[in-house]
Amino acid sequence: MSHKHSIYDSDPHFVINAITRNILNQSSQKTILIQGDHNAERFTFEMPRYIEGHDMSHCDRVQLHYLNLSKNGKDQSADVYEPTDFQISPDGDDVVIFSWLISAKATKYAGSLSFAVRFTCMNGNLIEYAWNT
Repeated sequence: MSHKHSIYDSDPHFVINAITRNILNQSSQKTILIQGDHNAERFTFEMPRYIEGHDMSHCDRVQLHYLNLSKNGKDQSADVYEPTDFQISPDGDDVVIFSWLISAKATKYAGSLSFAVRFTCMNGNLIEYAWNT
């Protein structure tokens, strides 16, 4: 039997500051993941829709670049996740939201998980705009 129910994250969101580009965790407990978990946790992000006059909802690509590093620092797992739910927030049209469903690749090692968010506007293969945390 396949796993078909949808996942909804009601936890506090991570908030991206458009000026400092820092990602603020709204819940101190939302930073705890368990090694080997797969699709069992979702991080939801929100940020201003308009940054320096650019409408972020027009970005073609949103990516989370992440690195899972073992406690001893010798082993690592790195990848890129592309959210499928990037949208203008239903709570207000001046905010965009998206989420990251954490896979086993991101929890492969007990240790640390670091990440950055990248927004790009593409024209074919040409990047016309890029913004990173």
